[in-house]
Amino acid sequence: MGRLAGQVAIITGASRGLGQYCALGFAKEGARVAIAARTVAETDKRLPGTIYHTADLINEAGGEALPVICNVADPASIAAMAKQVLDRWGRIDILMNNAAIQPPGDNSDIREKHFNLIYNVNVNGPFYCIRAVLPAMAEQQHGNIINISSAATMGGTPYGGTKRALEAMTEGLALELRNKNIAVNALKPVSAIETPGFLFAQVPRGDGQGSTPELPPPDSYVEAAVLLACQTPDTYTGQINNDAEVIANLADEKTKERLKDLNPDYWVSAMES
Repeated sequence: MGRLAGQVAIITGASRGLGQYCALGFAKEGARVAIAARTVAETDKRLPGTIYHTADLINEAGGEALPVICNVADPASIAAMAKQVLDRWGRIDILMNNAAIQPPGDNSDIREKHFNLIYNVNVNGPFYCIRAVLPAMAEQQHGNIINISSAATMGGTPYGGTKRALEAMTEGLALELRNKNIAVNALKPVSAIETPGFLFAQVPRGDGQGSTPELPPPDSYVEAAVLLACQTPDTYTGQINNDAEVIANLADEKTKERLKDLNPDYWVSAMES
């Protein structure tokens, strides 16, 4: 193990869910991880997790974590977060733009303040986070940016629109930053993965019967994130993949077989397509 040994990673929105799972995965691979999110106290038991809880999980596992309060809708908060990480560890090697929101409403009826907010968090937030870490990465001549997208880009929802914008940003930055030795890729899950946020959003059907298909465990998603974090512009950049595609493209055969056994058939089909 230790594929990320000696590196410093920032993961936004890592107080719970997939961000938390990736923070733990990066730490197990040797990275020092900054947990950058707003949540400092649990206000709803259905949404457990804080930046301090994630940091404690990493520290208890023998890793090193830094909880940092950060609102990605606020450029000043992002700049302060990046400075705190540099003051603590002196470098930034990996940025995962994971923080995102999905307010209710379609294009025809979403409230204007929610429409503006979703772009501020899901598009402007990653933009300002990237701009905040670029000077350190450029000086190091080494860096890796992972933007978290979604299968919602296949639809036309406001949320899907923000993720399409993020994917376009990924492709552009990969070309722009190649000569600075900074890789930029986008990662999305094949489908929903069971997280506190996913469970919180579910509305039970009136007949009491669930309609959610078998969900993949987070293992393949975290492994895909680690694999992307290991890449350089010479090996893999400018790609927009789901976790099954990343595993198919970058994992060794033993890992592929292990994850096939863990996942439902539709995930395996996505990997083999």
